[in-house]
Amino acid sequence: MCRRLARQRMAPLLALLVALLATPPRAEAQTTPAEPGETAAPVPPTAAPFEAPPIATSPNVAPPIAAPPNVAPPAAAPAVAAPPSAPLPLVEQTILEPPVFEPVVRPRLSLAAGMGATFDAAGFPGGTHAIPAFFAVGGFGDGLGGFDLGAFASSASGRFQVDASGVSDNPVDRLALDAFGVVRPAARLARGDDRYRMRVLRTAAAELGLGVEREGRATGSGSRLALHTGARVELPLTRAGEASELRLRLAVRRAIGLYTPEVAGATPVDVTKVGDTTEVYAALAVVF
Repeated sequence: MCRRLARQRMAPLLALLVALLATPPRAEAQTTPAEPGETAAPVPPTAAPFEAPPIATSPNVAPPIAAPPNVAPPAAAPAVAAPPSAPLPLVEQTILEPPVFEPVVRPRLSLAAGMGATFDAAGFPGGTHAIPAFFAVGGFGDGLGGFDLGAFASSASGRFQVDASGVSDNPVDRLALDAFGVVRPAARLARGDDRYRMRVLRTAAAELGLGVEREGRATGSGSRLALHTGARVELPLTRAGEASELRLRLAVRRAIGLYTPEVAGATPVDVTKVGDTTEVYAALAVVF
């Protein structure tokens, strides 16, 4: 196409060159100078030069662009079926489930404090006397078994008198700390029975443990190890099924000494042997 356009552009130039070559040269008139007295002959008119007619040239028109032939799209290739895949091997999977922990139920706790009396014969020539005493007990567990820590203190100093024979009482004060186990034989009996007598029966318990005791008066003191024994029962003061309960505890305690200490008095001959005692008390107990 480019060559064709170049030829069309060169054709007018070639035609113009040919016309110039075919045109003869223009003859110039030769004149001779006139003699004096002569009249110069008129110069014939010069013929106009030959001009070649203009060559018609076609306008530069871009050749029409032929539309591309309608070519049918290629036929789609037939679908090739994928080869059957082999079945995946079965893999055993072990699913580990987290362990299920049951909630830990803490044992019920109890605190009790009350007043009572200790039956003491040490320092009383006339026999056993009831001495006021204070008791405090803290416990772990309210079921079949439990563990308690207890303390008691008696106040006998100053509680003496002179009898008709002139013999005066010279008692001792006691301070004891005990650690003992508690067993409730009926704790698992008829748990669903909320009748009052059954609730009282389930609190009946026996106590067994060890304790240390200090005996003293203003002039001297002694100590001993003792075997703690006891029993108790509790009267519920609140309704059944509550998370915390208030009870009235009725208890008895017996301390059996592993040996018998002696407490000196004001004179060398005033020596008191300290024996075993029995205590009873009532206390308010909170179980939670």
